[in-house]
Amino acid sequence: MSTFSVDDQWRSFQTYIAAYLAGMLHPRDVFTIARAAAVAPPLVEFRYQAPEVLRFAMGDLAWSDVPGDFTSVRVQDANRVARETVELLRGVDGIDDPGALRVSGSGPASSVAVLAKGGFLSAGGPEGVHPARSVALAARVVADIDVDGDPIEAAARAVGSRAFAATRSGSIAAIAAAKELARLRAINGSGYAAARHETSEGAQ
Repeated sequence: MSTFSVDDQWRSFQTYIAAYLAGMLHPRDVFTIARAAAVAPPLVEFRYQAPEVLRFAMGDLAWSDVPGDFTSVRVQDANRVARETVELLRGVDGIDDPGALRVSGSGPASSVAVLAKGGFLSAGGPEGVHPARSVALAARVVADIDVDGDPIEAAARAVGSRAFAATRSGSIAAIAAAKELARLRAINGSGYAAARHETSEGAQ
Protein backbone atom coordinates (compact mmCIF):
# COMPACT_ATOMS: atom_id res chain seq x y z
CA MET A 1 0.00 0.00 0.00
CA SER A 2 1.26 3.46 -0.88
CA THR A 3 2.25 5.67 2.03
CA PHE A 4 2.94 8.73 -0.11
CA SER A 5 0.71 10.67 -2.47
CA VAL A 6 0.97 10.44 -6.24
CA ASP A 7 2.49 13.93 -6.26
CA ASP A 8 5.11 12.73 -3.78
CA GLN A 9 5.91 9.77 -6.00
CA TRP A 10 6.36 11.98 -9.05
CA ARG A 11 8.54 14.36 -7.03
CA SER A 12 10.76 11.45 -6.01
CA PHE A 13 10.93 10.24 -9.60
CA GLN A 14 12.12 13.72 -10.57
CA THR A 15 14.95 13.40 -8.05
CA TYR A 16 15.78 9.96 -9.42
CA ILE A 17 16.04 11.25 -12.99
CA ALA A 18 18.20 14.23 -12.00
CA ALA A 19 20.61 12.05 -10.01
CA TYR A 20 20.83 9.53 -12.84
CA LEU A 21 21.56 12.19 -15.46
CA ALA A 22 24.27 13.71 -13.27
CA GLY A 23 26.31 10.52 -13.58
CA MET A 24 25.99 10.07 -17.35
CA LEU A 25 29.54 10.91 -18.37
CA HIS A 26 30.59 7.87 -20.41
CA PRO A 27 30.05 7.31 -24.17
CA ARG A 28 28.16 4.07 -23.42
CA ASP A 29 25.66 5.65 -21.03
CA VAL A 30 22.01 5.32 -22.06
CA PHE A 31 18.91 5.95 -19.92
CA THR A 32 15.44 5.05 -21.19
CA ILE A 33 11.95 5.56 -19.75
CA ALA A 34 9.13 3.52 -21.30
CA ARG A 35 5.66 2.24 -20.52
CA ALA A 36 5.84 -0.68 -18.12
CA ALA A 37 2.92 -2.53 -19.70
CA ALA A 38 3.78 -2.30 -23.40
CA VAL A 39 6.49 -3.27 -25.84
CA ALA A 40 6.93 -0.03 -27.74
CA PRO A 41 9.47 2.68 -28.47
CA PRO A 42 10.58 4.53 -25.33
CA LEU A 43 8.65 7.54 -24.13
CA VAL A 44 11.95 9.36 -23.60
CA GLU A 45 15.60 8.44 -23.89
CA PHE A 46 18.85 10.09 -22.87
CA ARG A 47 22.18 9.19 -24.42
CA TYR A 48 25.70 10.46 -23.93
CA GLN A 49 26.51 12.85 -26.76
CA ALA A 50 29.67 14.68 -25.71
CA PRO A 51 31.43 15.58 -22.46
CA GLU A 52 28.78 17.08 -20.14
CA VAL A 53 26.17 16.93 -22.95
CA LEU A 54 23.32 14.43 -23.33
CA ARG A 55 21.01 13.69 -26.22
CA PHE A 56 17.29 13.74 -25.43
CA ALA A 57 14.74 12.17 -27.79
CA MET A 58 11.21 10.76 -27.69
CA GLY A 59 9.63 7.61 -29.14
CA ASP A 60 10.96 6.38 -32.47
CA LEU A 61 13.23 9.41 -32.65
CA ALA A 62 15.28 7.95 -29.81
CA TRP A 63 16.87 5.66 -32.38
CA SER A 64 17.54 8.38 -34.94
CA ASP A 65 20.86 10.08 -35.55
CA VAL A 66 19.30 12.71 -37.80
CA PRO A 67 19.94 16.25 -36.54
CA GLY A 68 16.66 17.77 -35.47
CA ASP A 69 15.24 14.47 -34.22
CA PHE A 70 16.83 14.98 -30.81
CA THR A 71 17.68 17.81 -28.44
CA SER A 72 20.99 18.38 -26.69
CA VAL A 73 20.85 19.05 -22.95
CA ARG A 74 23.60 19.79 -20.47
CA VAL A 75 24.37 17.47 -17.58
CA GLN A 76 24.65 20.58 -15.40
CA ASP A 77 20.96 21.23 -16.10
CA ALA A 78 19.91 17.86 -14.69
CA ASN A 79 17.43 19.39 -12.21
CA ARG A 80 15.61 21.38 -14.87
CA VAL A 81 15.66 18.56 -17.40
CA ALA A 82 14.30 16.12 -14.80
CA ARG A 83 11.49 18.50 -13.86
CA GLU A 84 10.51 19.04 -17.49
CA THR A 85 10.70 15.29 -18.19
CA VAL A 86 8.31 14.55 -15.33
CA GLU A 87 5.93 17.24 -16.58
CA LEU A 88 6.03 15.60 -20.01
CA LEU A 89 5.44 12.10 -18.65
CA ARG A 90 2.53 13.20 -16.47
CA GLY A 91 0.79 14.40 -19.61
CA VAL A 92 0.97 11.02 -21.34
CA ASP A 93 -2.32 9.10 -21.52
CA GLY A 94 -2.37 6.07 -19.24
CA ILE A 95 0.59 7.18 -17.11
CA ASP A 96 -1.00 8.01 -13.77
CA ASP A 97 2.04 7.48 -11.55
CA PRO A 98 5.68 6.36 -11.87
CA GLY A 99 4.58 2.77 -11.32
CA ALA A 100 3.31 2.79 -14.91
CA LEU A 101 6.85 3.31 -16.14
CA ARG A 102 9.83 1.07 -16.77
CA VAL A 103 13.34 2.48 -16.75
CA SER A 104 16.43 0.84 -18.13
CA GLY A 105 20.01 1.88 -18.48
CA SER A 106 23.36 0.73 -19.72
CA GLY A 107 26.86 1.98 -19.19
CA PRO A 108 28.81 2.87 -16.04
CA ALA A 109 26.14 5.32 -14.82
CA SER A 110 23.68 2.45 -14.50
CA SER A 111 25.84 0.39 -12.16
CA VAL A 112 26.09 2.66 -9.12
CA ALA A 113 23.44 3.66 -6.62
CA VAL A 114 21.13 6.53 -7.52
CA LEU A 115 20.91 8.46 -4.27
CA ALA A 116 20.79 12.21 -4.59
CA LYS A 117 22.73 13.08 -1.45
CA GLY A 118 25.34 10.36 -1.11
CA GLY A 119 25.93 6.94 -2.54
CA PHE A 120 27.90 3.73 -2.43
CA LEU A 121 29.61 1.35 -4.80
CA SER A 122 28.03 -2.07 -5.14
CA ALA A 123 31.14 -4.20 -5.61
CA GLY A 124 33.64 -4.11 -2.77
CA GLY A 125 36.22 -1.43 -2.19
CA PRO A 126 37.32 1.29 -4.63
CA GLU A 127 40.28 -0.79 -5.79
CA GLY A 128 37.90 -3.37 -7.27
CA VAL A 129 35.68 -0.89 -9.08
CA HIS A 130 36.08 0.13 -12.71
CA PRO A 131 37.27 3.77 -12.94
CA ALA A 132 34.27 4.75 -15.09
CA ARG A 133 31.90 3.66 -12.32
CA SER A 134 33.87 5.68 -9.77
CA VAL A 135 33.60 8.74 -12.01
CA ALA A 136 29.82 8.30 -12.33
CA LEU A 137 29.41 7.97 -8.57
CA ALA A 138 31.66 10.94 -7.83
CA ALA A 139 29.68 13.11 -10.25
CA ARG A 140 26.42 12.23 -8.50
CA VAL A 141 27.81 12.83 -5.04
CA VAL A 142 29.03 16.34 -5.84
CA ALA A 143 26.09 17.33 -8.08
CA ASP A 144 23.69 19.84 -6.57
CA ILE A 145 20.57 17.70 -6.97
CA ASP A 146 17.38 19.48 -5.94
CA VAL A 147 15.66 17.39 -3.24
CA ASP A 148 13.47 20.14 -1.82
CA GLY A 149 9.93 18.87 -1.51
CA ASP A 150 10.88 15.20 -1.99
CA PRO A 151 9.55 13.43 1.12
CA ILE A 152 10.65 9.97 -0.04
CA GLU A 153 14.27 11.05 -0.40
CA ALA A 154 14.04 12.82 2.97
CA ALA A 155 12.69 9.70 4.68
CA ALA A 156 15.53 7.61 3.25
CA ARG A 157 18.15 10.12 4.33
CA ALA A 158 16.67 10.10 7.84
CA VAL A 159 17.28 6.35 8.02
CA GLY A 160 20.85 6.94 6.87
CA SER A 161 21.32 9.60 9.54
CA ARG A 162 20.13 7.21 12.25
CA ALA A 163 22.47 4.51 10.96
CA PHE A 164 25.38 6.95 11.08
CA ALA A 165 24.51 8.02 14.63
CA ALA A 166 24.54 4.36 15.69
CA THR A 167 27.66 3.23 13.84
CA ARG A 168 29.64 6.39 12.99
CA SER A 169 30.23 4.75 9.59
CA GLY A 170 29.50 6.79 6.48
CA SER A 171 29.50 3.68 4.29
CA ILE A 172 26.95 1.87 6.45
CA ALA A 173 24.82 5.01 6.60
CA ALA A 174 24.87 5.40 2.81
CA ILE A 175 23.93 1.76 2.28
CA ALA A 176 21.10 2.00 4.82
CA ALA A 177 19.76 5.14 3.14
CA ALA A 178 19.95 3.65 -0.34
CA LYS A 179 18.18 0.45 0.77
CA GLU A 180 15.43 2.45 2.43
CA LEU A 181 15.03 4.61 -0.66
CA ALA A 182 14.60 1.51 -2.84
CA ARG A 183 12.11 0.05 -0.34
CA LEU A 184 10.02 3.21 -0.17
CA ARG A 185 9.92 3.57 -3.94
CA ALA A 186 8.91 -0.08 -4.32
CA ILE A 187 5.99 0.08 -1.87
CA ASN A 188 4.79 3.34 -3.38
CA GLY A 189 4.03 1.86 -6.77
CA SER A 190 7.24 3.11 -8.32
CA GLY A 191 8.22 0.47 -10.84
CA TYR A 192 11.46 2.27 -11.57
CA ALA A 193 12.80 1.02 -8.23
CA ALA A 194 13.34 -2.33 -9.94
CA ALA A 195 15.04 -0.78 -12.93
CA ARG A 196 16.69 -3.04 -15.46
CA HIS A 197 20.27 -1.85 -15.56
CA GLU A 198 22.72 -3.51 -17.91
CA THR A 199 26.25 -2.64 -16.92
CA SER A 200 29.08 -2.38 -19.38
CA GLU A 201 32.77 -2.05 -18.63
CA GLY A 202 32.69 -5.43 -16.83
CA ALA A 203 31.13 -3.96 -13.68
CA GLN A 204 28.63 -6.11 -11.78
